[in-house]
Amino acid sequence: MPTGDGNTLMVGWEIDYNGVDQQMTAAQYAASVAATAAVLTRLGRDASHSRGHRETSTTGKIDPSFIDLNVMRADVAARMSGSTTWTATVDNGTAGRFTAGTNWGVSSYSGQRHGPDYRYATPVAASDAAWYRFDVPASATYRVEVWHPADPGYNSATPYIGTTIGGNRTIQVDQRTGGGRWRSLGTFALPAGDANRVAVSRWSSASGYVVADAVRLSRV
Repeated sequence: MPTGDGNTLMVGWEIDYNGVDQQMTAAQYAASVAATAAVLTRLGRDASHSRGHRETSTTGKIDPSFIDLNVMRADVAARMSGSTTWTATVDNGTAGRFTAGTNWGVSSYSGQRHGPDYRYATPVAASDAAWYRFDVPASATYRVEVWHPADPGYNSATPYIGTTIGGNRTIQVDQRTGGGRWRSLGTFALPAGDANRVAVSRWSSASGYVVADAVRLSRV
């Protein structure tokens, strides 16, 4: 490590840095937390010894500007204790966890539904999203899965929106097929806290109803 930068007695690494707004991918953040936890465990130190460059620099460094270092330390501590297992499901009928506007209807038509019913709406050139709220325990990588009934008359490009650490991510799902089971949208770095995390948007260029039924998050 370079001298004069507060690093002579530290172990550190840099991840694909090319500007103060550079974002880690979910995999990079998870790997960074895992590596930090492994080094501290080997050295017999706790998570309070995790430091960002900006906390130790003597030359005015501000990186990593996109990481809440207190959240990072909490994630390292959780990794070191082994308490990382977490999963949660929100259905359209989950009290206080699902919101949708008046343009979203309620149906129990399909036997592939999750729970007693689901919500549906026609596609329009406006988001008018149905939102799923989760109390995410720590900033980390999570698998996002969705459940919806399928029908040939449903939308072939239903937009699902996830609010990730790096900003909103949109994944389109063909709801004409593959219903009645959990479908993975992928893994994403999500911030800690109780907030709207996943949405089903009405803004689709395809025809057919967009459906909002259930969403499951699992820490990986």
